[in-house]
Amino acid sequence: MEPLALFPLHTVLFPGAVLPLQVFEPRYRLMIGRCLEQRQPFGVVLIREGEEVGGPAVPYEVGTTAVIQQLLRLEGGLMLLSAVGERRFRIRQIVQRQPYLTAEVEYLADRVTSEAINLARAIQQLYARHREALLHATGIQSEMDDLPDDPIALSYQLAAQFRVIDYSKQQLLEADLEERLAAIADALQREIELLPKHADTPPPTTSGPWSLN
Repeated sequence: MEPLALFPLHTVLFPGAVLPLQVFEPRYRLMIGRCLEQRQPFGVVLIREGEEVGGPAVPYEVGTTAVIQQLLRLEGGLMLLSAVGERRFRIRQIVQRQPYLTAEVEYLADRVTSEAINLARAIQQLYARHREALLHATGIQSEMDDLPDDPIALSYQLAAQFRVIDYSKQQLLEADLEERLAAIADALQREIELLPKHADTPPPTTSGPWSLN
């Protein structure tokens, strides 16, 4: 298996999510160019320590491969690209650090169990109730997303929508399917309970880790 080029970022990419990027550092322009030539994805990993620009960054072990969909080259070498998350992976070993990180990885597969199917069905219902609760609380009709029936796709789509700190999103990315779905169901249920029943009542402030608002 070919080593995977890594792009450490201050963001968590989930499978199926779209990632817009501005690439201006020479090392990452080189990486993107090679990925295009070889028709290979690159790996997006959340930075544990360090910065996106300049010096070295230490990434978390679990990330997501990104497939380049669109690329625009501008004057001065700046690249504007759009990539889509594809597969989760875990870093086994960093095999190259210059000019950019490259790693041997193992790909992670989600296992669909009967419990995961039941959780996904419950989430479909909770999501509809959540949107109805938002309407009652704000008086504003919120458009409902078309949620996939597949438990894996459902878990990633809603996890990507959470407005939470990067570390919390990283926990969702690393979790197995049942754990991820259970966290989403719990978050939806707690937000439904917190939302006021009438539009003239201001929503309470919550310190909870998850939010779909």
